[in-house]
Amino acid sequence: MKKLLLNFIITFSFFISFSNCDTEEIPIDNKADFEAYLQDEMDSQKIPALSLLVFEKDNILYENYLGKTNIEQDISLENNHLFMLASVSKMVTGTALMQLQEGGLFALDDKINDYLSFNVQIPNYTTDVTFRMLLTHTSGIADGSALDDQYYYGEDSPVALGNFLENYLVPAGSFYNVNENFHDFEPGTQHEYSNIGTALIGLLVEQISGIDFDDYCKQNIFNPLGMSNTSWRLDEISQPIVQPYDYVNGQNESIDHYTFTDYPNGGLRSTARDMFLFLSAFVREGNVNNHQLLNPTTVNNMITPQIPSLANDMGLHLFLMNSANNLWGHDGGEQGVATIMAFNPTTGIGAIILTNQGEADLEEMLIEAYKFGLAL
Repeated sequence: MKKLLLNFIITFSFFISFSNCDTEEIPIDNKADFEAYLQDEMDSQKIPALSLLVFEKDNILYENYLGKTNIEQDISLENNHLFMLASVSKMVTGTALMQLQEGGLFALDDKINDYLSFNVQIPNYTTDVTFRMLLTHTSGIADGSALDDQYYYGEDSPVALGNFLENYLVPAGSFYNVNENFHDFEPGTQHEYSNIGTALIGLLVEQISGIDFDDYCKQNIFNPLGMSNTSWRLDEISQPIVQPYDYVNGQNESIDHYTFTDYPNGGLRSTARDMFLFLSAFVREGNVNNHQLLNPTTVNNMITPQIPSLANDMGLHLFLMNSANNLWGHDGGEQGVATIMAFNPTTGIGAIILTNQGEADLEEMLIEAYKFGLAL
């Protein structure tokens, strides 16, 4: 189960352990020291390409593009080359849903079944799943092995998001599995990271807005913010995409570009500069390029712990990733990619790190990038 294992190892374990642990202090006093540190990390972790951007509110403090977009073709990384974002994509998906909540189209504690074209029920339990449960990973919807068969290499998934989710979540559906697709707990009583729950958020955006999810994001997030190098679909990309690699048997092995049917949980491709436009909204009262992405109250709610009795680092589809530096954001890991981005709402400083090595550990690098931003 590739998707389930990747998220347990790379994402979920990070949220549980990393936010409460101290990292080794690395003395980085200037730009030369920081860049030497980045190169050392790339060398030791066998990262072919690394894109890093540090910002303060609406200003880019530092950016760097290191290594190779494609090793075999000897293509150097440039700032307009797209990385697959993996679970960092979830911040965009959560934002899309919160925009609809701001518009009064639903309330966070409404039942999702009142807005879906099919009914979702956790087996053996009567409590209804709410929007807040999806946004805090407490719904009880689990990542089953059916997700592993929804990868498509060299093409976009031909399977409609709604069709797949209905067959995954509704009894008698072709992907329905009581034991694999659901956790054994009452919705709202436990916290278990859920990729398929985020895919369902994407479908809710579709069914509430009446617009396909990828088109909704274009119209309400990407185009207004000027994110011209961001796309959910392979067939809409004309510029180079950074080649994914996994380090296997002493060498980096390339992976064909791919998509998956449940794409709202991790299938976005973008650049550090585009994601700066998006992430900076969270430290600028929701406003970028004279576009109000989110209201300040919504941003504050998203970085307020929602389920402190279950997880004190869980906001609304954002995580408190490092409590010592008050860094809120998300990380991601998929086949051939590892990503991370976060911001401090008080200092207004944030960092974005994108790589094309599936086993890369970016946690320490994020903190060092943030500290470097503080010193600039």
